[in-house]
Amino acid sequence: MHKRLWVILAVIASAVVLAVVLGTLFSIGGVDVNTTNNITLSAEQKSEIIELSQIKKGKNIFSVDEGIAIGNIELNQPTLKVISIERKFPNKVVIYVTNRTAVFSCRTEDGRYAVLDREFKVIAFSNTENSSLTKLSGLDDVNFELGQVVEYKNGLLVNMVRGAERCSFINERFYTFFPKVDVGDDVINLTTNSGVIMQLPISSNIDESIVGCYNFYLQKTSELGKSSGFIRLKDSGWKWEPAE
Repeated sequence: MHKRLWVILAVIASAVVLAVVLGTLFSIGGVDVNTTNNITLSAEQKSEIIELSQIKKGKNIFSVDEGIAIGNIELNQPTLKVISIERKFPNKVVIYVTNRTAVFSCRTEDGRYAVLDREFKVIAFSNTENSSLTKLSGLDDVNFELGQVVEYKNGLLVNMVRGAERCSFINERFYTFFPKVDVGDDVINLTTNSGVIMQLPISSNIDESIVGCYNFYLQKTSELGKSSGFIRLKDSGWKWEPAE
């Protein structure tokens, strides 16, 4: 009986020691912020990011909630994108961030201009329109809030951008080639810098539409078709039509 008791006590003591050792071993000893080449942060800015993440020294490294940390940082620092949060065992956490790139400018109901990135996150407001960005219009009854993503028709606009990115139109290349995007009830009109308007039917596969439309623009249109008129989807496929 006494031998069994000693065994039980030994097991409990071992478990306690192991818990203490692991708790100490995996207790966060340092949090750092790393950036990509297009951004430089001061020590004060890095400290602010760490504070916003709520990842604190002394906490167990396994208790870090990446979703909460990313949400806190990006809501309060809307021009930043958290690429990832990495645990470096046994006791270090690194937050990787980069700058968001402005792509769209959209006039709001109060007369200001919301500046959005490729994920349609509002990264800034301006009293004047930035003419170098893509002018986005036709978004009725949309609430623009700093740090929030504009949700529109189940991710329609995000899917459109994904399709454009498959054609290599990313960030600067997008707003250079498409100076204007107008959202209608049934179609989205993408005005190119050459003057032709790509008319995409609103659907769940709009990403495929923009790829098909752009390929038609490159391969099937004449010089006139690349400088004016519309490219529309007909029963027989994509067709170029003169301006109305």
